[in-house]
Amino acid sequence: MFIRAPIISILVTLVLYILQGVVLGLSTSIPIFLTTAGAKWREQSIYNFVHYPFSCKIIWAPIIDVFYIQRFGRRQTWLLPIQILLGIGLIVLSFYINSFVNYLHVAPLTIFVFFIIFLTASQDICVDGWALTLFETSNVVWQSTSQTMGQTLGRFLGSSFLLTFESANFTNRYIRAPLSLKMQDNGLFTLPHFIRFWGIGFLVVTLIIAFLFREKTPIINDNKKKLKLIDTYLCVLKLFKKKYMLELTFILIISPFGYAATYFMTNIALVDNGMSRETLGLVTMPLVFVKVIVPLILSQTRRPLIWFARLYPPRLLICVLIGIYIYFTSQLVNSPYIFYPILMTLFVVNETIIYVQLVARVGFYAQISEPRIGGTYMTLVSTLGNIGQIASSSVVLAIASKLPKKHAYSIEVAGCTVFGIVWLLLTWRMMHRLQSLPIHKWYSVKENYVSNEISAQETSDTSSSQKDDIVPKIA
Repeated sequence: MFIRAPIISILVTLVLYILQGVVLGLSTSIPIFLTTAGAKWREQSIYNFVHYPFSCKIIWAPIIDVFYIQRFGRRQTWLLPIQILLGIGLIVLSFYINSFVNYLHVAPLTIFVFFIIFLTASQDICVDGWALTLFETSNVVWQSTSQTMGQTLGRFLGSSFLLTFESANFTNRYIRAPLSLKMQDNGLFTLPHFIRFWGIGFLVVTLIIAFLFREKTPIINDNKKKLKLIDTYLCVLKLFKKKYMLELTFILIISPFGYAATYFMTNIALVDNGMSRETLGLVTMPLVFVKVIVPLILSQTRRPLIWFARLYPPRLLICVLIGIYIYFTSQLVNSPYIFYPILMTLFVVNETIIYVQLVARVGFYAQISEPRIGGTYMTLVSTLGNIGQIASSSVVLAIASKLPKKHAYSIEVAGCTVFGIVWLLLTWRMMHRLQSLPIHKWYSVKENYVSNEISAQETSDTSSSQKDDIVPKIA
């Protein structure tokens, strides 16, 4: 049978990741509404701070992982109250969102959404840990599968779906008119209605989990060595004493600057150039298939960091092509049957490269993670990548506020591309050297504590990796 995990476990984790994805998708859609209301790049750079909690969750992740009430369970101790606060927070936001957006009250909007994203990042820690527990006796792969599918669907609902069906023009033209319904001044729903619906959804799901699910917290065998909270933090500090970890930190934090303008400014630039929100939603809809299919069909190579480096030049190239194409939007948009298919093709190619690169990067994370602190280690390296993403977005948006609005996007794309080329030249050999290191070099423990089995496996993998000069394998 294809499904080798309890259906209920798959369902509950999928729903939780969908809720998480909706909030993340909504947070990336709000800048489009701000642009429509007349926000400048300065306001966008202020709002961008809402994404920082995902870059800092390593600070409180061990706390959530270690402290819990036995009666409620290791994950539900934190998950249930966090979900309730998220539901209440979204419901309250729904009553103020129009005022925040229409009157460009960006500071209070940023504070409110920052709090919601903080709770979402905390929910992510809980759900990741619970999912690993739910599938540990069946197939742990379902954890990542549920996360990929759930977050992707949630982000789609909070972005493309929201932007399309919130539009009165789209709904009147393609839904109400064919059905001979009365024309209205709003879409199938308004932004406040959408946010309120998902706030209620958080509360309903939380109640269902609280009453129908009883988390089974395993009894820890005293004979098994278990790190305490302070030990986990000390292990993280030891990692940063290693030259290799500092070099990897440099790679993960600086690499996003090469494509930051395209990644964070493209949608806003399109709306600035006259594209409606619903059209942008329709154009980005096909990307959901890329986000689902690529992680499912690609497996990691034995040299993932090398493939991360090899995919960097094509990503810079597609960023340049998108930048040039959007520069001529005002002239090309008059030929919609040519403009939109080409734009969608560029977006699909770009998204494919992004997700293949993501698969390679996460593959390297999994490859170097120290088993005894695996969860914290994965959170650590993922956080470093998130810091690079958010820091680069803050920088490009702040710089854009100082440039002529009409040409800010084009100038930023060109500048980021040049930066990316220089960065790649400086780090190409570094990435190859880091990939060739024995895995135990990445551990916080001393090398002589590593078992001979690991060393033997490393030798085998190193020799095999020299032959593994092929594209990522199709699963």
